[in-house]
Amino acid sequence: KPVSILKPLIAAFTQPGQLVLDPFAGSGSTLAAAQILGRRYIGIDIDPQHYRTANNRMTALNARRAA
Repeated sequence: KPVSILKPLIAAFTQPGQLVLDPFAGSGSTLAAAQILGRRYIGIDIDPQHYRTANNRMTALNARRAA
């Protein structure tokens, strides 16, 4: 799912600092949207490839935000 679609949903149903749980994290779109909006997040996925994809995405997002 595109992050741009998820951001309004997360903003509408959570407050900054709250926890967003995605039990089917896939590529990490929900996690990325949560982080961009200042939410904490937990992502779970059983597929090792999905885990690597989401982990790489969040690592890159963290690096961009730190720069």
